[in-house]
Amino acid sequence: MTQTISKETQRTLNAVVTPERQRRSEWTLQQGAPRIRSAVKTLLNSEYIDQDAADAAERWLRSYNLGKNDYVEYPPNHTPNTTVRHDAVSWQMLRAVSWREVAFVRSHLGRQAHQLFELMLADEKSFGQIAEIVFPSLGLTTGITRSSAACAMVLSQLPGALKAYDRWVKNQSDAGEKGECWLSKEMAEK
Repeated sequence: MTQTISKETQRTLNAVVTPERQRRSEWTLQQGAPRIRSAVKTLLNSEYIDQDAADAAERWLRSYNLGKNDYVEYPPNHTPNTTVRHDAVSWQMLRAVSWREVAFVRSHLGRQAHQLFELMLADEKSFGQIAEIVFPSLGLTTGITRSSAACAMVLSQLPGALKAYDRWVKNQSDAGEKGECWLSKEMAEK
């Protein structure tokens, strides 16, 4: 890696990033702080996915974190809105709406895609770690190749799923309560 870093950043890097990851360049500097290079960033840099897929992955992760873990990650250009105040019920409704988006994507793309999203985005696993979980019977090199291909495939489908969700939300608001819910179909099939 050919980045020029200060002594302070190098000390932080040595404390945060393991020497193995430093040797394999599985880290990057973001606003002066060392961060582990994510699977999405790796796929984007190698041009296996486009920027729309990377943006969709970030949106999915924000919805996932709010819906499941009860915290919000703001994008770097976020402008805070202090005119709206939330009570506990409104906050839980906001979390439910975020989780509805995650559930829609899971319903749209399937459980295997959801599992890959959790592994690469929420758990920040490397392709080797994903290969050990998803393809345990394959060798490491073949498993890494297949896991990166599977991740690239589901990430390239994610923008379409989020556009379908946005259309569904718009149709629901236009139809009122008369619209048919995708979740009721999924639950009826089980």
